[in-house]
Amino acid sequence: MNTPLTPQQARALRSRKQHERQAVVFGLLIALLAATGVVGLAVYTGALSFPGSADFVAKEKEPGTTFTAPQPCVPSGTVPVGRKKIKVTVLNGSDRAGLAAVVSDLLTDEGFTVEGTGNDTRRPAQPIISFGAKGITRAYTLLAYVPEARLVLDNRPGASVDLTVPEKFAGLVPSDQVILDPEIPLESVPECLELDAVTPQPAPARFTKTEEATEEPAEG
Repeated sequence: MNTPLTPQQARALRSRKQHERQAVVFGLLIALLAATGVVGLAVYTGALSFPGSADFVAKEKEPGTTFTAPQPCVPSGTVPVGRKKIKVTVLNGSDRAGLAAVVSDLLTDEGFTVEGTGNDTRRPAQPIISFGAKGITRAYTLLAYVPEARLVLDNRPGASVDLTVPEKFAGLVPSDQVILDPEIPLESVPECLELDAVTPQPAPARFTKTEEATEEPAEG
């Protein structure tokens, strides 16, 4: 037969059980904080990632493609071409959806003839103006609106040009700030080579022999 506890013993027993519960709770909290710290350190160092996340820690984007092929000089005495005669295809060279469409609208507002849009898997680090030998005048005219672009000669048969816009695109120079005069010859870019000395790059597969074969007269 159990002996009834005195009031003092009952209080002591309740106090001991309360301390035991507190010890268990504090122990669980400490263990949880320690586990959180370990997981956080693993995520920060890249040793652990969560499903569906970009490794939780944002990684630096890979640098874009840098073009080093020589740029061709514009033939001496060549004057600018009228913007309506410059047929441009705008290519998105970034992961920004809709960038080509935005830039094509800007070109249209400036008076260029936009033939369409597409994607450029080369992902260039800077704007690229691609063109064939027959389109060099048009390419140089467009360059005045995108002065940070690099000129890339390819072996397309016609006079159309492509403008590839990269991830960081500063936009077009407004026409009222572009220094072009139909009576003043275009200036070649620094360190260029004569057109015949530059080896053309492969043209996009979309070009065919039925495309325009001659460059139209320049307009003012």
